[in-house]
Amino acid sequence: MNRSLLTAATCAIVILTAQWQTRGAVVQSPDGRPSHRFEELADGVYFATGTGAMTTMSNNLVIINDDHVMVVDSSVSPAAARGLVEGIKTLTDKPIKYVFNTHYHFDHAHGNQIFGDDVEIIGHEFVRSMLMTDVLDQRTNRSFTAGIPAQVEALRARVAGTSDATERQRLEAQLVIQEAHGAAVQETRPTPPNVTYRDSLTLVKGGREVQLHFPGRGHTGGDSLVFLPEERIVFTGDFFVGSPGAGSLPYMGDGYVEEWPASLDRLRALQFDVMVPGHGAPFREREQIDHLQAYLRDFHGQVSELHAQGLSAEDATGRVDLSAHAAHYGNRVANTDPRAVLRMYELFQVKMPR
Repeated sequence: MNRSLLTAATCAIVILTAQWQTRGAVVQSPDGRPSHRFEELADGVYFATGTGAMTTMSNNLVIINDDHVMVVDSSVSPAAARGLVEGIKTLTDKPIKYVFNTHYHFDHAHGNQIFGDDVEIIGHEFVRSMLMTDVLDQRTNRSFTAGIPAQVEALRARVAGTSDATERQRLEAQLVIQEAHGAAVQETRPTPPNVTYRDSLTLVKGGREVQLHFPGRGHTGGDSLVFLPEERIVFTGDFFVGSPGAGSLPYMGDGYVEEWPASLDRLRALQFDVMVPGHGAPFREREQIDHLQAYLRDFHGQVSELHAQGLSAEDATGRVDLSAHAAHYGNRVANTDPRAVLRMYELFQVKMPR
């Protein structure tokens, strides 16, 4: 059996019913299943995504080298990161020596704290600066996590209100996972990278070359592209989010929409065959870069004009019309994210002469 088939079989058969312990904290998958599944993209390079057994949110890349392991992004919580580490043990017994943060957002970097000083956590200098601030109280983190208690209560009400046994079982499973995620979020201590770079960084370690590139401001002020030149694979984090056959739109609430299209040209310049996004499945369609550039330019142009007319961010959100991009983004264009418009208004204010 080849390595990828063995991995799939392992993930399908092995049931992690025991608790696992990493750096003094104990966690158990709410329903006893492994938290992650792994797909081998190239020799020793695995695409990792959640199984649904616990909340993981973002994708990871696992790179197994001659004598160590590299992990791209540390997941949404310490608990999810421990689940990922436990899953990696089904692939190899080599130690994790490097963790790369593609950006500072909670769903990609809030597992950093489980790794000790012997692990190099590497990210752009902007990631370190952000994770040294009170990011738990930052708008993006709040907007995605503040609703967890209400979601738990809503699930409890749905469990109590159903008389269908199958539906009750499904809802109870969701409730357990959501309650566990709420507890995991409370454990989080934002932990910045202990190694930073500014423009690019190349590591040749354990028989493999890995490059980190800052393409320019886009999804955040410090995104990293993790590029494997020999394997022609690039992990984009949320700087570029796509999926086979149909594009997906990234979150823009901390973005630099005006600068993002030019930064995407620097992604395009890399010699890759496969893009692995922070959310969604790996894909090969380079033309999706063109589609996102066109969307961003249109979005920025419309919001700029509405701002110049004196409309509030709230009123502008209701006036933006991106239906011209429906062929590539479907019904995603129907509802404009008010956080993206507010972010653009904030940047317009910064640029206004005093």
